[in-house]
Amino acid sequence: MAWLEQNWISVLLVIGVIFMMRRGGMGCGSGTRRHNHGDNSEGAGQPQSESNIDPVGGDSVNPEAALTSVYQGRTYYFATRENRDRFEASPEQFAVKSNNKPGHGCC
Repeated sequence: MAWLEQNWISVLLVIGVIFMMRRGGMGCGSGTRRHNHGDNSEGAGQPQSESNIDPVGGDSVNPEAALTSVYQGRTYYFATRENRDRFEASPEQFAVKSNNKPGHGCC
């Protein structure tokens, strides 16, 4: 009992860390609340707003009238044929590498 009286703060901290990890609040892979980055199965008929941006020119594009190119399973929309040609010449330069936002807190 004397050990617990001396170390009660450490015990509470460890319990708090374990609780946060179990609920998914401290990073990746632990916890039961899972979410997918890039899985757009919910609302698949609605294009994401960031996919309506020409990756080369940065302009907003109407997906119904835009030129398209598919790279690594994702469709990219372009305002001009020149932008699409530039993208297709080196897609890794313009393709979105991740859907994570800065400070999002996930891996």
